[in-house]
Amino acid sequence: MRIAVWIVLVGASVGSVASGRLRVALALAALKALLVGLEFMELRSAAWPHLLGFVAFVLAVAGGLILAA
Repeated sequence: MRIAVWIVLVGASVGSVASGRLRVALALAALKALLVGLEFMELRSAAWPHLLGFVAFVLAVAGGLILAA
């Protein structure tokens, strides 16, 4: 599973560079942060409050940055 996530992360990085748009890059950065947290930090198996707190924080920060851009 980690190989698949790594391939998605590389694809999202290439996509953010290729798009050349800040909002697209920020949205893809949020996706990458969620994937890294869920797979490599193993938050999928963490307690629900920790998982929901992480996802809410990433979405709030990404949403704020996208709105400010």
